[in-house]
Amino acid sequence: MDWGKAKNILIIAFIITNVFLIYNIEKDLFMESAASMVKEKNIKDVITILDEKNIKVEAEVPRTILELPLLNVEYETYDQKKLKEKFYVEDNHKIIKYENYDKKPYMKDLNEKEALREAENFITKYGFMRNDAIYWETKEDGEQYHILFKQKYKKSFLENSYMRVTVSTSGVNKFERMWLKPLNTDKNKKEIIPATKALLKSMKDMENLQGEIVIKNMDLGYWFDPSYISLTNSENIKSGTAVPAWRILLNDGQTIFISAYENY
Repeated sequence: MDWGKAKNILIIAFIITNVFLIYNIEKDLFMESAASMVKEKNIKDVITILDEKNIKVEAEVPRTILELPLLNVEYETYDQKKLKEKFYVEDNHKIIKYENYDKKPYMKDLNEKEALREAENFITKYGFMRNDAIYWETKEDGEQYHILFKQKYKKSFLENSYMRVTVSTSGVNKFERMWLKPLNTDKNKKEIIPATKALLKSMKDMENLQGEIVIKNMDLGYWFDPSYISLTNSENIKSGTAVPAWRILLNDGQTIFISAYENY
């Protein structure tokens, strides 16, 4: 028996099967839009395709198909003259930074919980702990902790804005903030692509990743990327449009964004 030829036949058959399966999933997704819910069978089929690409799905896959409008936003800006001591601005007044060079320790046995409390107290003290700020993660780095806060809009995420705080036994050593100001939404709403279709689209972004790939979380929100407006002059952009997007969080901390509009 010609094993080389048999192997090639099996590979071709596998590819044809996957193409046929994806075609049927896409067809079903188109048909089910009227029902505004993703079928359980389609979710299982997509998970199977991802699994064959060594991509595991541990996240709950959203089933509802919604209609969402575009969100107009602008960057919060800062006036250097009005800032407190040790604060300064960068990137066309869009980023505020703070550095404390006094390394004298005043906290003993610093842990993750105490570092988070110190970060929250600092942010609150300077008026940045508002109801649109949400704690995201803490990373330990030797004798200091890097704490990240992200922004939300209503009950959804609003990327890419952030507050980063570095805490050691001497308190907050560094702080950086870039924040968005939601202005208004468009009057017209558009139907978003189902979560299953976003997962299929995300395979292209994951095909070159090394090691085990696990999708840990998937949610829907708004994503503002200035590079979509201008690849060469994004630092001068002060406002723009945030689009509905699926956010896919991987086990290594990487995040993939897939536009939730069909053609955007």
